[in-house]
Amino acid sequence: MAEDDAQQKLQGYLAAQSAKLSAAEIRARVDETAGEFFAALDGVSEAAAHRRPAEGEWSVAEIVDHVTVTLEDALGIMRTLASGARPSRPMTVAHAPVNAGRPLAVLASQLRERQAALAEFLAAQSGEPHTDLRVPDDYFGDINWKGYALILRLHYKDHAQQVRKTLAAGGAGR
Repeated sequence: MAEDDAQQKLQGYLAAQSAKLSAAEIRARVDETAGEFFAALDGVSEAAAHRRPAEGEWSVAEIVDHVTVTLEDALGIMRTLASGARPSRPMTVAHAPVNAGRPLAVLASQLRERQAALAEFLAAQSGEPHTDLRVPDDYFGDINWKGYALILRLHYKDHAQQVRKTLAAGGAGR
């Protein structure tokens, strides 16, 4: 599939699902994929977490840190949109890891805290305020706060797969 086709398919998915699914349904889906991500981390040793599978590729710790930083960014934008205000910018897609040198348990704990904040935010949005407010994004299209939550769901899914591949590339991995 060509890049433009994949991008159009993603934009269509985000638009359709953010219109169709309630905040509670999106929360359940994000929670499920977050659980898949955390399951991929089960039993990973500290050495394996900080080992890069190849030059220029991220370690598991870097992946966890990237997911955390991205979630923080998107959650801030989601809160702004749901409050009825326009954020100053769209989500930064290519967040580089910033705290990956920390122990994996610390990184995972920080991500769990951010995930709990996301789940709490989604649980509080039963009235689905301001879904008409959207942020134009060159890649994702025009996104409302529900669309950002769906992006986070896909983000977890993609990076859970990356964690599994990273561990497999490192031999025993765990």
